[in-house]
Parts: sequence; structure tokens; C-alpha cells
Amino acid sequence: MPIVYQKEHLSTKITIWEITEGTEDLYQLANLKSNELLICRQFKSESRIKEFLTVRALLRLIYPSENLFIEYNKDGKPLLRNRCISISHSKNYVAVLTGNFEAGGIDIEIMNDRIFLLAEKFLNEEELAFLGLLPIAEKLQIVWGAKEILYKIHSIGDVDFKKHLLIHPFEETEQGNLTAELRKKGFEKTYTIYFEKFRNLMVSWGTNS
Repeated sequence: MPIVYQKEHLSTKITIWEITEGTEDLYQLANLKSNELLICRQFKSESRIKEFLTVRALLRLIYPSENLFIEYNKDGKPLLRNRCISISHSKNYVAVLTGNFEAGGIDIEIMNDRIFLLAEKFLNEEELAFLGLLPIAEKLQIVWGAKEILYKIHSIGDVDFKKHLLIHPFEETEQGNLTAELRKKGFEKTYTIYFEKFRNLMVSWGTNS
């Protein structure tokens, strides 16, 4: 079974697919409509083609009786006509968040030490204060994932990860939730972001409702 993780949470459904199939098999599973096929043929990278096909195959599996088609707004945000959707990729994993919410986001990241090199680009002084001088990789990954979710929910752009996004202190690292704050002038709001460690992935998700 290509789907390796499924979870229904509040008004959302989280689904993760591990890509082990070849491109031809994914074409069969995706069963693309003609307009989707035209889009897919524009991609040059095989990994991008596989990601595109996997998302469509995943939707066909979890909503077999619905005629779903992903559209994109001017900012490249994916849209569905009868429900909301957010998509994330990491290596050979594709995650989709669907449900009845106005705006939401999902992020999956394969855990690795690269997060330490990126930390100075997204951590502000308040976060450094509760993370400490030697933060563990899981906590850094959770903070990064939460900020990615806020960025996707906001979806207007011009967001500084240090200045405009604040993650409040949290303790759990395997599974839990945290409070995250968007502090951009005119868009100030507090959200609850959920996270769960699965295999070597950190999975994060949240909505504005």
C-alpha cells in the first residue's frame, strides 16, 4: 500500500505517500485528466513529475467517488473546488492535508543535521531563549515546520520568518501541539500548530479555524 500514514484530526485529513513506484506505475495510479496531463508534460525533472503524479494518485485513493481536480491561484497555492488542500514534499514522501477549512498548511521534513545550519535564518531571540544554546534537532525541526505552516496559512507573501513569526515555548518532541503567532502588522493572529514524529519525518499541520 503506497499510503504509509493517515490521520483524521478535527476538520482535516492528513495523508502521506512514500514514493516507491516508477513513473509509469504512477501514471496508471494517477489516471490524469487531459488538462492534468498537459501540466505534467511541462515538467523536466523526474522527481517533480513523480510528486505531481503522486498527489493525484493519493487523491484518487482517498476520495474515489469524487471528481477532484487541483487548480492553482496566482501565487501557486493549490485549490480544490469542494474542499481545501495543502501539499508538502520531502525526498520520496508526499503529504496532503485536506478538509473543510478556509486556509491551512502541512509540512513534512526528513530529519537531518542540516537543520542546525539553517537555524540562524529562522530563529528569533525569543525562540533562542527557550530553546537554549544547544537545542535538539527535533525541536528545531518543529519550530521550522510550524513557521512553514504559518507562511502557508498567511499565503500573502512578504513574511520574515524571524521578524513576523513567533513560536511559543513547548516541551513535547514526539507528538503534541504548540502556540504560534503571526506578528505582521495588519495580520496579527495566534494559531495552534500540531506536530508528530513519524519514522524519520517530522509532520506538522494547522489551519486558521
